[in-house]
Amino acid sequence: MIRAAVSIAALAALAGCDMVPEKPPTPAPSHRATPVAAASSVPPAPAERLAAALRVVPVDKASRYAFGGDDRLIDTPSGPVLLRHGHVPDGSHADGGVIAAYYLRPQNDGFALVKAFPEAATSGSFGDLGKWSVSADFAAVPVLMVEGGGTWQGCTVGLTDLVALQPGGPASLASVTTSFDTSGMSPDSPETLTGSFADIVRDRGFTVRYEGTRAFAERYVRRGARFQPEGGESQVPGC
Repeated sequence: MIRAAVSIAALAALAGCDMVPEKPPTPAPSHRATPVAAASSVPPAPAERLAAALRVVPVDKASRYAFGGDDRLIDTPSGPVLLRHGHVPDGSHADGGVIAAYYLRPQNDGFALVKAFPEAATSGSFGDLGKWSVSADFAAVPVLMVEGGGTWQGCTVGLTDLVALQPGGPASLASVTTSFDTSGMSPDSPETLTGSFADIVRDRGFTVRYEGTRAFAERYVRRGARFQPEGGESQVPGC
C-alpha cells in the first residue's frame, strides 16, 4: 500500500510540471547541391597562338627563302606581329638572310593578316644572317636587332641593324658596325675592333663601346627617325 501511494504521488507531481517533450532532430538532407564554379577565360598557350598566326601567312612559292625553326609571335602596342627568319639554301656570297614581319589582328579564335613585310630586314652573306633578337630597350616599340656582315678581300665587317616595329611597318633606326677585322688582308698588322651596346636610353640614345687594337666609345643620339653618331661620323673604318 505504501509503495502504490508513492507511485501515485510521483505521477501527480510530473503531471503538474510544464514539461514539453523534446522534438526529434531534423534529418539532414540526403545530398547537397554542388556549387557551380565561375566560368573563367583561359588564354591560349604560346604554341597555340604561334600556330594560329602561321596559318594566316600567305604562301609565296616563288620566294627564294626557306623559313622555319625560330618563328616568334610578339605583342606590340599596335597588335601582334609574327617574325620569321629565312635563309637562302646554298646561297652565294652576295645572298643574305631575312627577317619577315607579318602584322596581325585578333579574329575569332585566331588572327587575320593586316600587312605583310616579307623583307623587313636583310643582312649577312652566303645565304644567311648571323643572329637576331627583339629588344624593348631602344624605343617605345619593339626593335629588331639583326646581326650580319661578311668578308671582302680579307676584310671582315659585322653590322647590327636596329629595325623598329612601328605601327605602319618596320622602320630602320640605325646600322652600327659592331666588328671589324683586317687580319685576312693585313696579317702582319691587323686591326680588330669589337663593339657592344651600353647606356641605352629609350628613344634618346645609346653608346657603343669598342675594344681591340683601339679602345674608344661612340655615342649615338636620336635625330628624327634614326639614331646617328654624335660626332657626325663613326671612327670605325670600312672595308
